[in-house]
Amino acid sequence: MAEFQKYYQAPLPAIIALLVVFGWQGVGHWVMYMMEHAWFKEHVYLASFFIGLIGAMMVWVGRNRGENAATLLGFAGGSLIWLAWIEFSFVYVADDLGVQPVVWGAKETLAEYRVMLSSIGVLFASLLFFFSNRDTRCNAFMWLHRNLHLKPGDRTSVAHRNLASIVAMETIYVTWFCYIYLLVLYNPAFFGTDHWFTFASCAAFAIWAVYLGQRLWWYQRVAPAIRYAIPTGIIAYNVVEILEKWGKIAEIWVQPQKYALEIGLAVGALLIVIALAIVSPARRIVDRPQAST
Repeated sequence: MAEFQKYYQAPLPAIIALLVVFGWQGVGHWVMYMMEHAWFKEHVYLASFFIGLIGAMMVWVGRNRGENAATLLGFAGGSLIWLAWIEFSFVYVADDLGVQPVVWGAKETLAEYRVMLSSIGVLFASLLFFFSNRDTRCNAFMWLHRNLHLKPGDRTSVAHRNLASIVAMETIYVTWFCYIYLLVLYNPAFFGTDHWFTFASCAAFAIWAVYLGQRLWWYQRVAPAIRYAIPTGIIAYNVVEILEKWGKIAEIWVQPQKYALEIGLAVGALLIVIALAIVSPARRIVDRPQAST
């Protein structure tokens, strides 16, 4: 194992972390589609309740684990909570109210996402809490604090941070924020898919993702790399989402009959990189020169 772990030098932790986060964005769409149309077609809300409960249990179990386990459990748990409890709550409300999908751009915007747009007020209200939190480690918030000369207060000790819950909340919140931003872009009442601001946003997301990616490139351990890869991967996937809206690339995740091979390869690759993340060393591996005799 020690011989194997010596390969966990930069940029391998960054590559693993980015593939885990970026890969899940697409695979998560496929999982949700299969839950609705194949696996749990008749009992999808009951299934989503239990899947979300599994995610919550992952976050709870991770509260007292080491950094690697806590980070992975937090990301997995937060991802399942978002997919099962949050997204399917919007699916239920849309179905209950009879909300219809609309065509914004080259592909349909499903009814649940039209309902999700109604949560924008809650998003910004809760954003105040995270922005003013003195213990935040969010680089974007800390940059704003510095440049706006805002001082939320002195940080408390990081020794006993509940990493699993922090990572889970980061996963949920960044995903939520990006969904709302994209929905505002797509909605012709605000901008629309062909608006210049949508093109500018796509370019900005691409540049931002590259900037974050080059910072992530030098990470030496997988756990902090995954925490940094959460915004990096999701922001990068926004470019994919917009290209799909423009009809430039196909959304393979909701066409499993047509793209079974591609989806299978993506799922297999995701499982492999998750396994590599699980067996990654908890501490940085440093090659030390042998003392001369």
